[in-house]
Amino acid sequence: MRIRKIIPFILMLAAAGLALAACMNNDAGVQPAPTANYAPGATGSAAQNNAAQNGSGTAGQIQNNDGAAGNTAAETNGALNPFDWLNGSADVEKAISQLSEVSEARVVVTNSTALVGVKFDNAYKGEMTERIREMVAAEVLRVDPSIQTVAVTADPEDVKKVYDLSERIRAGRTADELSAEINAIVRNATTLR
Repeated sequence: MRIRKIIPFILMLAAAGLALAACMNNDAGVQPAPTANYAPGATGSAAQNNAAQNGSGTAGQIQNNDGAAGNTAAETNGALNPFDWLNGSADVEKAISQLSEVSEARVVVTNSTALVGVKFDNAYKGEMTERIREMVAAEVLRVDPSIQTVAVTADPEDVKKVYDLSERIRAGRTADELSAEINAIVRNATTLR
């Protein structure tokens, strides 16, 4: 008599186990699609200094550590193409200008380094913050994940230099020709915190 009571219980457990097993998604052979890390991770001594001294109107350096190369938006036969900064920088600058604190922005890129000069909106009375740097860097990395360093400055002198560099590139100079000037602003001890 006792066995008759146990058998239905065992059958119910087996049915419940099978039902749960059927509900589980077992895609062992399917690999998840890789995604780019758009949230820049701050590393290195310069970025650590950024986090420690949330500077006012200064340049900050954000490192992208995901190791991604190329632009996911421009894929051809499985190969990734680099982003065309000469023709596409205006779109990135427009996207950065859509941030509530920013009224205008300019981006110049050499190799894997992007330098962004931002002018704040008149309604924004604050200073350059890590949050603003990260939002600006995210816009740059969104279009070109191969960028490894994004420096963002709101210092009026440096912003003027970034605008000048941008105009010279648009007039026909190459970013490689101006890389020393770009890197001088990126590594400027008075602006990089």
